[in-house]
Amino acid sequence: MKLILLAVLALAASADTPSELMDTPRFSIEGQVSLGHGMVPPENWKAKSKVLLDYGKHIGFIRDDGYFVVEGVPSGSYILEVTNVNYIFEPIRVDVNSKGKVRARKLNVLQPNAVATLPYPLRLQARQPTKYFRQREQWRATDVLMNPMVIMLGVAFILMVVTPKLAANDPELKKELEQTMQVPKVDMPDVADVLANMFGGEHLNLLHGVSLNLMVIVKSTVLERGGELAQYSDYPFIEIIHSERSGSMF
Repeated sequence: MKLILLAVLALAASADTPSELMDTPRFSIEGQVSLGHGMVPPENWKAKSKVLLDYGKHIGFIRDDGYFVVEGVPSGSYILEVTNVNYIFEPIRVDVNSKGKVRARKLNVLQPNAVATLPYPLRLQARQPTKYFRQREQWRATDVLMNPMVIMLGVAFILMVVTPKLAANDPELKKELEQTMQVPKVDMPDVADVLANMFGGEHLNLLHGVSLNLMVIVKSTVLERGGELAQYSDYPFIEIIHSERSGSMF
């Protein structure tokens, strides 16, 4: 029963196929493939190569003499390329008209209007061997010299060593450099003025009173222990007390 159903579906599909598609004329594209100058051909490289039309829509194989034929191609525009694991070939554009005339040109995706025709039958040559690994970069002196840190050190050396020597021979240049190197003096405010502006007169009197009380405490402590004020002269308060020992402050 399943076989009968499949047969009926196949007949229906063939009946629905337009006769125009069945009668579409087919043409062939032919050419020759070779390697570039200086390339050593590996063994059986032609047997391992294929000619693809529109990325495999139509496939052609290369014979021992390098020629190929892609048959059964309807009219239209196609991209033809040769695939090989060891070599890279440039893809080209192939146009086939309704009469079977083939016109080939270089494939230019960036500038489609730039037409560079190619002879027919096609002559395709490998551009370069395929490189699957990037060559390791070797050490070069230019890499060190072009390093930004080295350039900065070189510029600093020139400014510090070479420029002063040039300026010594040129008085005008030396004068200009001295004027450039001069740092403008900035008037720093006095600490006493800053404190006076911040705290005002009342706060300064309060601080003065606290300092006097502190000096009295220090003096009494020293005298009670039988010490001399002179041996504590390194301390600021003791110096004041010692200088005012016979004064009216105490």
